[in-house]
Amino acid sequence: MSQNDSQKIRIILTLNEEEFFGLKILPKADFLEIRLDQFRSEKDAPEKILQKIKDLNASCVFTYRQPEDSSLKSLGVWNMENIVPLLSGLESGKHYIDLELDKDNPVFNGIDEDRFGIIRSVHSFSGIPEYEELLFFLRPVTEEVLATAKSGLPFQRIFKIAALPKNNQESKDFQDSALKLSKLCAKQNIPIGFCGILMGESGKEFRIFPEKLGSQFTYCCLGEPKAPGQVDLETLLSKRK
Repeated sequence: MSQNDSQKIRIILTLNEEEFFGLKILPKADFLEIRLDQFRSEKDAPEKILQKIKDLNASCVFTYRQPEDSSLKSLGVWNMENIVPLLSGLESGKHYIDLELDKDNPVFNGIDEDRFGIIRSVHSFSGIPEYEELLFFLRPVTEEVLATAKSGLPFQRIFKIAALPKNNQESKDFQDSALKLSKLCAKQNIPIGFCGILMGESGKEFRIFPEKLGSQFTYCCLGEPKAPGQVDLETLLSKRK
């Protein structure tokens, strides 16, 4: 991976069911985040999602947020029975799956991780974790990435930290921690992608310019924000011109 490629900012567009199926063309984003908790889980849902991905020729991030890790109410309940047909129908080496580091991810149990890039994520809605705690979460990711196979994805593993600060000092602390973590991720023998998200109003600037946090990824929305402080794609693109 070249230095320029490792420093590129990649845009992930978070979509709910209505927004996703309403797309006519692929938006100007690097990945579409399919928030499965915001999709109904009827029997034919996997087939419909797969067909839409194929029609758009989209690269995706598949996420299933548990209620305590989301500001949104779940629309559908997914399990292994309906996840497996969806994931098994996807092209290998093109998509990411988001797995939370600090809890079980039962809906994704048993998946073939070699076919996907993995985003290892931590979310805190009750303040900023200490730097040492974030280091603790990073360590297993640095070990895990050594066993991954190469693909066309920018990184095989991405370390994602999203936190909602209680005050300005916590916001500053997160900025310092994120920059240090970003450097650690980049120094690995196999570099790990870093995504740092400062949620809430104080973090909007960093969602538009994630490189200020050392982040190589940013999440945005199409319509209503899917997380506190999320900005829409049009605003993001216009301000980054």
